Amino acid sequence: MSASREKKKRQELLANGAVDPKAAREAEKKAAERKSNILYGTVAAIFVIVAVALVVYNSGIFQRNQTAVTIDGEKYTVAETGYYYNQVYQNYASFYSAMGMDPSALKSQPYGGSDDMTYDDFFKESAVDNMKYIHAAVKAAGEAGISLDSEDEAVVKQNVDSMKSAAASNGYSYGAYLKAMYGATITSSIVESCLRDQVLASKYAAQYSEENFVYTDEDIQAYYDEHKDTYDLIDGAYVTVSGSPEAKTDDEGNAVEATDEEKTAAMAAAKTAADEILASFEAGQGLEQLAEAKGATYSTTISSPSTTSGQWFYDASRKAGDTSVIEDASNSCYYVAVFNSRQRDDSAATYSVRHVLVTADNLDLPDDQEATNEQIEAKANEILAGWDGTEEGFANLAKTYSQDGNASEGGLYEDVPKGQMVAAFEDWCYEDGRQSGQTGIVQTNYGYHIMYFVGYGDTAYWHYACENALRSNDENTWRSGLIEATFAEVNESGMKNVG
Repeated sequence: MSASREKKKRQELLANGAVDPKAAREAEKKAAERKSNILYGTVAAIFVIVAVALVVYNSGIFQRNQTAVTIDGEKYTVAETGYYYNQVYQNYASFYSAMGMDPSALKSQPYGGSDDMTYDDFFKESAVDNMKYIHAAVKAAGEAGISLDSEDEAVVKQNVDSMKSAAASNGYSYGAYLKAMYGATITSSIVESCLRDQVLASKYAAQYSEENFVYTDEDIQAYYDEHKDTYDLIDGAYVTVSGSPEAKTDDEGNAVEATDEEKTAAMAAAKTAADEILASFEAGQGLEQLAEAKGATYSTTISSPSTTSGQWFYDASRKAGDTSVIEDASNSCYYVAVFNSRQRDDSAATYSVRHVLVTADNLDLPDDQEATNEQIEAKANEILAGWDGTEEGFANLAKTYSQDGNASEGGLYEDVPKGQMVAAFEDWCYEDGRQSGQTGIVQTNYGYHIMYFVGYGDTAYWHYACENALRSNDENTWRSGLIEATFAEVNESGMKNVG
């Protein structure tokens, strides 16, 4: 059939209502293509919806406003609870990591060897206790007519500014930094609201403590008499002679445990060496030199009363000139101990000092040159050489050169409690004969500190420390009472999203 006749035939068939096979096949093909496009379009849309849902879910929007805890009828969201949870975690993380905590397994790793509590359980329980305390204290503050004033708001702002600065220093936006610190559900408004509650609770607690926890000199003396071992100073020295066998390894370098006979022999040798050191000391030789000659360790830092050597030093019957060789089987050693005196710590409890912190930032060096300690120390001496000899002049040096956060206050640390600053800084302040107006340069891990001593406080350390201990005990009892009297109900479906 010719092409024209075939075309005519198709036209006749179509005119009579028949279906053109070729057209039908093309129509079926196009219909299938449309069906396929609809199918794939639908699947793609589903994937987009799922992807968006996952992004939204991971952003914390769904979980943020879930109730995690209800305290005395007031609901606290997952985000608010997460704030307190992560504060607890951050406070404990370093300590418990050193104890073997795995931060990636908080929900499965047992806490403290317990079969009933994981680290996650512990952090959540601690967070809820903190929330109960804050809730109760904020409520009590309201009832007492206590609210945040401009100074309190400045404290909140200072904390916020500090977090913003930390975020920038670590390459984060403020929002991203908060999520890294407090979880995906957190927002800046929640952080600042929780901060305000904490500042208000702290303000109320301080006022309550000031009004209710007041102690007489008799109260403080009685507490000291009961806890002398904690606050007395021991003047003495001791030498530690090791009684551990010499370490051995096998042919492959693996450690080989000593036999009982070897351990006994090593302790016997240590006892002999300790006896010889004591005999030589009592004959007039120096204890430190004797320790060095025997390869032993010399120390004047007396351990706490709970240790083997500490028990001897803190014994109430101890007298000046007492000596002894003390066995410490648990630590495989002997001590040669010398007691000189025991006295109450009458040093000043607080001191005030100005300083100029000098670091590499004070040096104008090329970008590819790293500052040396010698250069930084030289800069500190140069700055001190330009001082006019007055306290006001020193304050101006701090304002101009100090890299510390208190530079704008003239580098002043006022009424600093003993034990608060790093050792080298504090040791300089408590050095025998230290007088107001004296200067010096001290090196710490932070840099070189140009020091100006302002003066000591009037309270003796033992008195200050005992009063603080009394107050701390009473405050803890009061805080525990608030927590116990406050009812909290945990919503498990919300709490599972915390942490």
